Amino acid sequence: MIKRKKSCLAQRKAATDLKRRYGASMEGQQSQNLSARISNCLQTILELEPDLERLRLGHVLIKEFTILKSFLARMDRIDIDEGDVVRIETATENFLRELKTPLALMELERIRKYIVH
Repeated sequence: MIKRKKSCLAQRKAATDLKRRYGASMEGQQSQNLSARISNCLQTILELEPDLERLRLGHVLIKEFTILKSFLARMDRIDIDEGDVVRIETATENFLRELKTPLALMELERIRKYIVH
């Protein structure tokens, strides 16, 4: 019975040691993954900046780009969790969906200028 207790204690200690040794590393990797996902969303939006400048309401959105750029620059100092990332990914997806039609119409107008009638 005593040997068994020591064995359980030894197993617990070994598990705790492993968690200490590799837990921080895994948490760091998860944090990097979350940061990369948010960075991807922000970069996707920032890549649209030239197109948005040509839209009528583009000037309103351009002001927000400054905020996005500063947020992106501070990503490594911000604590985020999976829920935050999912919300940002969903918001990015919705934003892109809303822009799809205005950007397509703008492109169509641009192409029409070159069509000879």
